[in-house]
Amino acid sequence: MNYPETYNALHRWRDELRQTHAGDALIQAIEERIAREADPTVFEILIGFLAREHVARGDRAAAEAARRRDPAYEIHRWYDQRRRDVPDTDLVVALEERIRNEMDPRQLQTLRFCLASEHKERGNYAEAEAVHRADIAANPDEPMPLIFLAGLKLYYEDDPAAALPIIDRAVDAAMRSGLFRRHALATKARIVRALQAYDMVADAMQQIMTLTFTPGNHDIGVERDILDRLPPDSIDPEIARAYDAYCRAHGELRGADEGSAKRKRK
Repeated sequence: MNYPETYNALHRWRDELRQTHAGDALIQAIEERIAREADPTVFEILIGFLAREHVARGDRAAAEAARRRDPAYEIHRWYDQRRRDVPDTDLVVALEERIRNEMDPRQLQTLRFCLASEHKERGNYAEAEAVHRADIAANPDEPMPLIFLAGLKLYYEDDPAAALPIIDRAVDAAMRSGLFRRHALATKARIVRALQAYDMVADAMQQIMTLTFTPGNHDIGVERDILDRLPPDSIDPEIARAYDAYCRAHGELRGADEGSAKRKRK
Protein backbone atom coordinates (compact mmCIF):
# COMPACT_ATOMS: atom_id res chain seq x y z
CA MET A 1 0.00 0.00 0.00
CA ASN A 2 1.10 3.58 -0.59
CA TYR A 3 1.08 6.15 2.22
CA PRO A 4 -2.54 7.36 1.79
CA GLU A 5 -3.83 3.78 1.67
CA THR A 6 -1.85 2.86 4.78
CA TYR A 7 -3.01 5.99 6.60
CA ASN A 8 -6.65 5.43 5.63
CA ALA A 9 -6.57 1.78 6.74
CA LEU A 10 -5.18 2.81 10.13
CA HIS A 11 -7.68 5.68 10.31
CA ARG A 12 -10.52 3.19 9.84
CA TRP A 13 -9.00 0.88 12.45
CA ARG A 14 -8.78 3.77 14.93
CA ASP A 15 -12.39 4.81 14.26
CA GLU A 16 -13.61 1.23 14.73
CA LEU A 17 -11.59 1.00 17.93
CA ARG A 18 -13.37 4.06 19.28
CA GLN A 19 -16.68 2.21 19.07
CA THR A 20 -15.56 -0.24 21.76
CA HIS A 21 -12.79 1.63 23.60
CA ALA A 22 -12.56 5.00 25.32
CA GLY A 23 -10.20 6.90 27.59
CA ASP A 24 -7.33 4.85 28.98
CA ALA A 25 -8.51 1.70 27.18
CA LEU A 26 -8.31 3.44 23.80
CA ILE A 27 -4.84 4.79 24.48
CA GLN A 28 -3.68 1.38 25.74
CA ALA A 29 -4.96 -0.30 22.56
CA ILE A 30 -3.06 2.16 20.38
CA GLU A 31 0.06 1.67 22.51
CA GLU A 32 -0.21 -2.10 22.11
CA ARG A 33 -0.50 -1.73 18.32
CA ILE A 34 2.54 0.55 18.28
CA ALA A 35 4.54 -2.02 20.26
CA ARG A 36 3.79 -4.69 17.65
CA GLU A 37 4.70 -2.57 14.61
CA ALA A 38 8.01 -2.84 12.80
CA ASP A 39 6.96 -0.78 9.74
CA PRO A 40 8.30 2.78 10.26
CA THR A 41 5.44 4.33 8.26
CA VAL A 42 2.81 2.59 10.38
CA PHE A 43 4.74 3.53 13.53
CA GLU A 44 4.82 7.22 12.49
CA ILE A 45 1.08 7.31 11.78
CA LEU A 46 0.15 5.55 15.03
CA ILE A 47 2.35 7.91 17.04
CA GLY A 48 0.38 10.79 15.50
CA PHE A 49 -2.90 9.14 16.45
CA LEU A 50 -1.66 8.57 19.99
CA ALA A 51 -0.55 12.18 20.40
CA ARG A 52 -3.93 13.45 19.18
CA GLU A 53 -5.79 11.22 21.64
CA HIS A 54 -3.73 12.70 24.47
CA VAL A 55 -4.44 16.23 23.22
CA ALA A 56 -8.16 15.44 23.07
CA ARG A 57 -7.98 14.49 26.74
CA GLY A 58 -6.15 17.70 27.57
CA ASP A 59 -2.91 15.92 28.44
CA ARG A 60 -0.39 17.91 26.43
CA ALA A 61 2.57 16.54 28.36
CA ALA A 62 1.64 13.00 27.33
CA ALA A 63 1.10 14.19 23.74
CA GLU A 64 4.57 15.75 23.72
CA ALA A 65 6.07 12.54 25.10
CA ALA A 66 4.35 10.57 22.34
CA ARG A 67 5.65 12.88 19.63
CA ARG A 68 9.19 12.54 20.96
CA ARG A 69 9.07 8.87 19.97
CA ASP A 70 8.95 9.93 16.31
CA PRO A 71 12.55 9.89 14.99
CA ALA A 72 12.02 12.99 12.84
CA TYR A 73 10.55 14.91 15.78
CA GLU A 74 13.71 14.30 17.79
CA ILE A 75 15.77 15.91 15.03
CA HIS A 76 13.56 19.01 14.97
CA ARG A 77 13.85 19.36 18.75
CA TRP A 78 17.64 19.02 18.60
CA TYR A 79 17.86 21.54 15.75
CA ASP A 80 15.60 24.10 17.42
CA GLN A 81 17.47 23.77 20.70
CA ARG A 82 20.85 24.30 19.02
CA ARG A 83 19.53 27.42 17.28
CA ARG A 84 18.07 28.75 20.52
CA ASP A 85 20.68 27.81 23.10
CA VAL A 86 23.93 27.90 21.16
CA PRO A 87 23.44 30.63 18.54
CA ASP A 88 27.16 31.07 17.83
CA THR A 89 27.72 27.41 17.02
CA ASP A 90 28.18 26.70 13.33
CA LEU A 91 25.03 24.71 12.71
CA VAL A 92 26.12 23.76 9.21
CA VAL A 93 29.11 21.87 10.64
CA ALA A 94 26.96 20.24 13.33
CA LEU A 95 24.31 19.19 10.81
CA GLU A 96 26.87 17.79 8.37
CA GLU A 97 28.40 15.76 11.19
CA ARG A 98 25.03 14.34 12.22
CA ILE A 99 24.26 13.47 8.59
CA ARG A 100 27.55 11.57 8.26
CA ASN A 101 26.76 9.52 11.36
CA GLU A 102 23.01 9.02 10.96
CA MET A 103 21.55 5.76 9.61
CA ASP A 104 17.79 6.23 10.09
CA PRO A 105 16.24 7.30 6.73
CA ARG A 106 13.61 9.60 8.26
CA GLN A 107 16.11 11.31 10.51
CA LEU A 108 18.46 11.73 7.57
CA GLN A 109 15.72 13.35 5.52
CA THR A 110 14.89 15.75 8.34
CA LEU A 111 18.57 16.61 8.83
CA ARG A 112 18.93 17.38 5.12
CA PHE A 113 15.92 19.69 5.27
CA CYS A 114 17.48 21.56 8.20
CA LEU A 115 20.87 21.76 6.48
CA ALA A 116 19.36 23.10 3.25
CA SER A 117 17.47 25.71 5.30
CA GLU A 118 20.70 26.84 6.94
CA HIS A 119 22.43 27.17 3.58
CA LYS A 120 19.54 29.22 2.19
CA GLU A 121 19.63 31.58 5.16
CA ARG A 122 23.30 32.21 4.42
CA GLY A 123 22.69 32.71 0.68
CA ASN A 124 24.59 29.54 -0.15
CA TYR A 125 22.16 28.41 -2.82
CA ALA A 126 24.50 26.00 -4.61
CA GLU A 127 25.11 24.19 -1.33
CA ALA A 128 21.37 24.12 -0.58
CA GLU A 129 20.71 22.67 -4.04
CA ALA A 130 23.28 19.94 -3.47
CA VAL A 131 21.56 18.95 -0.22
CA HIS A 132 18.12 18.90 -1.87
CA ARG A 133 19.46 16.78 -4.73
CA ALA A 134 20.95 14.32 -2.24
CA ASP A 135 17.51 14.05 -0.64
CA ILE A 136 15.86 13.56 -4.03
CA ALA A 137 18.31 10.75 -4.82
CA ALA A 138 17.55 9.10 -1.47
CA ASN A 139 13.75 9.58 -1.79
CA PRO A 140 13.00 9.50 -5.55
CA ASP A 141 9.29 8.78 -5.11
CA GLU A 142 8.56 11.64 -2.71
CA PRO A 143 7.33 15.02 -4.01
CA MET A 144 8.52 17.29 -1.20
CA PRO A 145 12.28 17.23 -1.91
CA LEU A 146 11.50 18.19 -5.51
CA ILE A 147 9.08 20.92 -4.38
CA PHE A 148 11.78 22.31 -2.07
CA LEU A 149 14.31 22.41 -4.92
CA ALA A 150 11.84 24.04 -7.31
CA GLY A 151 11.06 26.61 -4.60
CA LEU A 152 14.77 27.33 -4.19
CA LYS A 153 15.04 28.09 -7.90
CA LEU A 154 11.89 30.23 -7.96
CA TYR A 155 11.87 32.12 -4.66
CA TYR A 156 15.57 32.45 -3.91
CA GLU A 157 17.38 32.34 -7.27
CA ASP A 158 14.61 33.98 -9.33
CA ASP A 159 15.08 31.35 -12.04
CA PRO A 160 11.62 30.01 -12.95
CA ALA A 161 12.92 28.44 -16.17
CA ALA A 162 15.21 26.18 -14.12
CA ALA A 163 12.39 25.48 -11.66
CA LEU A 164 9.91 24.27 -14.30
CA PRO A 165 11.36 20.82 -15.13
CA ILE A 166 11.90 20.20 -11.42
CA ILE A 167 8.32 21.01 -10.50
CA ASP A 168 7.06 18.83 -13.36
CA ARG A 169 8.87 15.93 -11.71
CA ALA A 170 7.35 16.95 -8.37
CA VAL A 171 3.84 16.97 -9.82
CA ASP A 172 4.38 13.48 -11.25
CA ALA A 173 5.67 12.22 -7.88
CA ALA A 174 2.78 13.87 -6.04
CA MET A 175 0.19 12.28 -8.31
CA ARG A 176 1.78 8.85 -7.95
CA SER A 177 2.09 9.05 -4.18
CA GLY A 178 -1.15 10.91 -3.46
CA LEU A 179 0.78 13.37 -1.26
CA PHE A 180 1.13 17.15 -1.57
CA ARG A 181 -0.59 17.25 -4.97
CA ARG A 182 -2.09 20.69 -4.36
CA HIS A 183 1.27 21.95 -3.06
CA ALA A 184 3.08 20.79 -6.20
CA LEU A 185 0.44 22.21 -8.54
CA ALA A 186 0.28 25.58 -6.75
CA THR A 187 4.06 25.86 -6.91
CA LYS A 188 3.94 25.04 -10.60
CA ALA A 189 1.30 27.73 -11.11
CA ARG A 190 3.63 30.33 -9.56
CA ILE A 191 6.53 29.16 -11.70
CA VAL A 192 4.64 29.34 -14.98
CA ARG A 193 3.07 32.65 -13.93
CA ALA A 194 6.60 34.02 -13.56
CA LEU A 195 7.28 32.72 -17.08
CA GLN A 196 4.07 34.44 -18.30
CA ALA A 197 2.77 31.06 -19.47
CA TYR A 198 -0.75 31.89 -18.38
CA ASP A 199 -2.42 28.99 -20.15
CA MET A 200 -0.32 26.69 -17.95
CA VAL A 201 -1.41 28.63 -14.85
CA ALA A 202 -5.03 28.03 -15.82
CA ASP A 203 -4.30 24.34 -16.39
CA ALA A 204 -2.75 24.03 -12.92
CA MET A 205 -5.81 25.72 -11.40
CA GLN A 206 -8.12 23.30 -13.16
CA GLN A 207 -6.08 20.34 -11.96
CA ILE A 208 -6.23 21.63 -8.38
CA MET A 209 -10.00 21.98 -8.55
CA THR A 210 -10.43 18.36 -9.70
CA LEU A 211 -8.45 16.85 -6.81
CA THR A 212 -10.34 14.68 -4.34
CA PHE A 213 -9.09 13.97 -0.85
CA THR A 214 -9.15 11.24 1.76
CA PRO A 215 -7.64 11.62 5.26
CA GLY A 216 -4.40 10.10 3.97
CA ASN A 217 -3.91 12.58 1.12
CA HIS A 218 -1.76 14.97 3.14
CA ASP A 219 -1.40 18.41 1.58
CA ILE A 220 -1.38 22.15 2.11
CA GLY A 221 -4.54 24.24 2.20
CA VAL A 222 -6.06 26.11 -0.71
CA GLU A 223 -3.99 29.07 -1.92
CA ARG A 224 -5.45 31.84 -4.05
CA ASP A 225 -2.41 34.04 -4.70
CA ILE A 226 -1.93 32.14 -7.96
CA LEU A 227 -5.18 33.79 -9.09
CA ASP A 228 -4.96 37.15 -7.34
CA ARG A 229 -1.51 37.98 -8.71
CA LEU A 230 -2.32 37.26 -12.35
CA PRO A 231 -2.51 40.20 -14.77
CA PRO A 232 -6.11 41.13 -15.63
CA ASP A 233 -7.70 39.03 -18.39
CA SER A 234 -4.65 36.75 -18.67
CA ILE A 235 -6.69 33.53 -18.31
CA ASP A 236 -10.16 32.38 -19.32
CA PRO A 237 -12.61 34.32 -17.11
CA GLU A 238 -14.66 31.18 -16.50
CA ILE A 239 -11.63 29.43 -15.04
CA ALA A 240 -10.84 32.52 -12.96
CA ARG A 241 -14.41 32.62 -11.60
CA ALA A 242 -14.39 28.89 -10.88
CA TYR A 243 -11.10 29.11 -8.99
CA ASP A 244 -12.30 32.12 -7.02
CA ALA A 245 -15.41 30.15 -6.02
CA TYR A 246 -13.24 27.15 -5.13
CA CYS A 247 -11.08 29.30 -2.85
CA ARG A 248 -14.09 30.92 -1.20
CA ALA A 249 -15.68 27.51 -0.62
CA HIS A 250 -12.53 26.52 1.27
CA GLY A 251 -12.42 29.74 3.30
CA GLU A 252 -9.52 31.35 1.42
CA LEU A 253 -10.50 34.96 0.74
CA ARG A 254 -7.14 36.61 0.11
CA GLY A 255 -3.79 35.71 -1.37
CA ALA A 256 -0.93 34.11 0.58
CA ASP A 257 2.27 36.05 1.23
CA GLU A 258 4.86 34.54 -1.10
CA GLY A 259 7.55 36.64 0.51
CA SER A 260 7.34 34.46 3.61
CA ALA A 261 9.41 31.87 1.75
CA LYS A 262 12.45 34.09 2.08
CA ARG A 263 11.96 35.35 5.63
CA LYS A 264 14.59 34.62 8.20
CA ARG A 265 13.53 32.66 11.25
CA LYS A 266 13.45 34.81 14.38
